[in-house]
Amino acid sequence: MILRGIFSISLLAIALYAGFARFPFWSILLIAIVFAIAYVQSKWYLWKDLFQTEELKLYQSLAITYFIQIVVVAIFYLLGSGIARLLNQ
Repeated sequence: MILRGIFSISLLAIALYAGFARFPFWSILLIAIVFAIAYVQSKWYLWKDLFQTEELKLYQSLAITYFIQIVVVAIFYLLGSGIARLLNQ
């Protein structure tokens, strides 16, 4: 339980740091993959039936989850970028 919390905070810190350090904007897509994997793993009891059936619904659910994680990472990326700009003034 404690490790899950530390991992979650470190994921958020990575997204913030990417914006703070002005990593390329496409890095959001790469970080979002890790966020999506962590989300699916944390909700595995809901996802395991989808993975066992391997129907179209699985791929739709993965795509929607990935796009939502892109939005989450983009918010933290932009937050880190904004903090960096405020500190550089």
